[in-house]
Amino acid sequence: MKVCMAKFNPNDFLECHVNDAINVMKSIKTAFPWISEIRKNFWELLFYSILLHDLGKCAIGFQIAGAKGKIWGYRHEILSTAFSQFLDYEEEERNLISLATMTHHKYLDDPSLTVPTRAEEFVWRSYLDKIDEVLKNSDYIEEVFMPKIPYWEIYVFGKTIGKFKLSGDWKSRLGEFDFDSLLNWYDRNWEKYKEELIFLKGLLNACDHLSSAGENSVRFLPPIADTIAFRIPREDWRPLQKQANQIKENLLLRAPTGYGKTESALLWADVNSHKNKNGVSNRIFYVLPYKASINAMYERMLDYFRSPELVGVLHSSSSYYLYASNFEYKRLSSLYQKIYTPLKVTTPFQIMKAFFGVDFFEMTLSELKNALLIFDEIHAYEPNILGIILAMLEILKEYKTKALIMSATLPDFIEDLFVELLKPERLEIPRNDADLFTRHRIIIVRGNIEENLQDFAEEFKERNLTPALITCNTVDRAIEVYKRLRSLGYRAMLLHSRFTYGDREELERKLKQDLSSYDFVVATQVVEVSLDISFRTILTEPAPLDALIQRFGRVNRQGWKEKRISDVYVLTEGSEKDKNVYKPYDVVRESIKILESLDGHELKESLIPNLVSQSYSKHKNQLIKEINEYRATALELFEDLQPLKKTESEDEFYRMFQGLEVVPARFESRVDELINSGRGVEVYRYLVPLPYWKFFALKNKFGEIINYNRNHRIFVANLKYNHELGLTDEIEDSATII
Repeated sequence: MKVCMAKFNPNDFLECHVNDAINVMKSIKTAFPWISEIRKNFWELLFYSILLHDLGKCAIGFQIAGAKGKIWGYRHEILSTAFSQFLDYEEEERNLISLATMTHHKYLDDPSLTVPTRAEEFVWRSYLDKIDEVLKNSDYIEEVFMPKIPYWEIYVFGKTIGKFKLSGDWKSRLGEFDFDSLLNWYDRNWEKYKEELIFLKGLLNACDHLSSAGENSVRFLPPIADTIAFRIPREDWRPLQKQANQIKENLLLRAPTGYGKTESALLWADVNSHKNKNGVSNRIFYVLPYKASINAMYERMLDYFRSPELVGVLHSSSSYYLYASNFEYKRLSSLYQKIYTPLKVTTPFQIMKAFFGVDFFEMTLSELKNALLIFDEIHAYEPNILGIILAMLEILKEYKTKALIMSATLPDFIEDLFVELLKPERLEIPRNDADLFTRHRIIIVRGNIEENLQDFAEEFKERNLTPALITCNTVDRAIEVYKRLRSLGYRAMLLHSRFTYGDREELERKLKQDLSSYDFVVATQVVEVSLDISFRTILTEPAPLDALIQRFGRVNRQGWKEKRISDVYVLTEGSEKDKNVYKPYDVVRESIKILESLDGHELKESLIPNLVSQSYSKHKNQLIKEINEYRATALELFEDLQPLKKTESEDEFYRMFQGLEVVPARFESRVDELINSGRGVEVYRYLVPLPYWKFFALKNKFGEIINYNRNHRIFVANLKYNHELGLTDEIEDSATII
């Protein structure tokens, strides 16, 4: 009698892999008891999907090819599906199991998943040949695999179920499976059984992927309130934190920076979570808009929960972040994309992928049922993202997902959209308490930065107000200001979005370690979100009020503790290019008018929400219309999402959100070297993010200067780059390329 392997290098016996997947399923069953709401016998259907999913690997051709380290060339899941005819279920339940089994690697419309049909003789003959290969290991199926099933059933359900039994003529019937009827049934019924199909495939993928990764269970969080109390005694919790720990509904929270919104959010998650002897089982998604703030929050959560198996980080470059942080980046970055880690710090885009049918979207949707979503810094999103978030939350109401929305600077009209949808409880710090966090005094500066730079640089230096932050709205303006400060003899650093990720990381590291060695840091909007450091003052170009408040937040960060107020200087004029950055630009003009009325006065924290709302008041109807248009479009796409099939909305997703990441030409040979030596993760250090609008502007100016390297699937920009200025709008001289 032969053995059958499910995996090679390292080897894993088929029955061992199934056993591991069943272990994962039992863990998920304990963690997610609410899945039974989908269908009374859902766990049975999932159990038998796991039993069947790899039986096609018994084919002798698969075993021989795998042992030689080669790819067999036939989809084993097609052969596995044929075994579903021996399940003692009604047609609909057999078909649900069949479809989950058949699509656990490839979608129905994937060209590589050639479903056999008698109408195509060559395809059908190939299928029968492969069934003959399965039957060469029939003794393994009958004598090793089948006898284990009752024990697995007892292990999971506490009793035998007995729904899968091979008939006496099973060998002849295996080649008679009617795939045409199965696909016809799917076409007629996918909408009716949409939820069952999503969750069966999603959780089959989860069990298969985790067991293949060497994991036998999902993780649970320890009691959250107890974990926080270990660091912050309960008697020291702020009033809003205590209140958040009592609200078992959606929540909208307003509080100033420094109040402890993060702990409030975690305490809200604690009271809304499902707990058992293993701990908290709900999946918690802590959603932030920017990678830098996500990485910082991940480290903060690790301080609380200690284990990287309990707290995950997920964004487009999280693998590199883990690699650079000396974590087990391959294992963890893989696990963070699965139903494994109970708390994930992530971008909204990672959740949106599921609603646009990207990747294994059924697995993410399965994880989102009864999940707890915390949206921090919700004010930071453009109207298109806000519209899509609202559409997601509308769909997730059916999944019994709860949400917490929080911000220090959310305009009233946007808050109203969330209130209308979620009907949340609302918590807001009392006015007098909010004002205890006041840290800034507004000083209006007439004119633009060119006219004022030298005078203010001298003044800041004379008054011992350095290191000071100078914030520009465009990269080009930031480079000009930096060069001028250097020419005047000041110690300056330049920070903007057009550095390679590696250089930007190094610049931020230098600032955190030795801020006092600089007189001035010249930065663009990246400073609004990325730096947890404190400057003595700021000179900033005009911007929308909520953006300005984020910039002010980099000044005198802990001043509220000592009742210390710092002046923040706001110019009344920017550059012409600012109108391309902020639309509608009237919001910037209105913001400056509002601040002019506060010239020389403290910016009271209690005033900020109303002032931000006021700055948008003339354009709120236009913005609400824009948000709702995106929301309606997204809802239409989401509702048309078809389980087990790829959709056109996947392409739509990448068109909507992804800019380019380019390698400056001078680093192309280094990138080649890294990829060829198996260190491809380090390529991230040499990438520069480039939004589509900038890409098209460069194309109009210079022609085709960004080329696609098909071998390594990277974009190469033939533009000058240096470690001091970043990527510039100048053609690279080939003589300088290294």
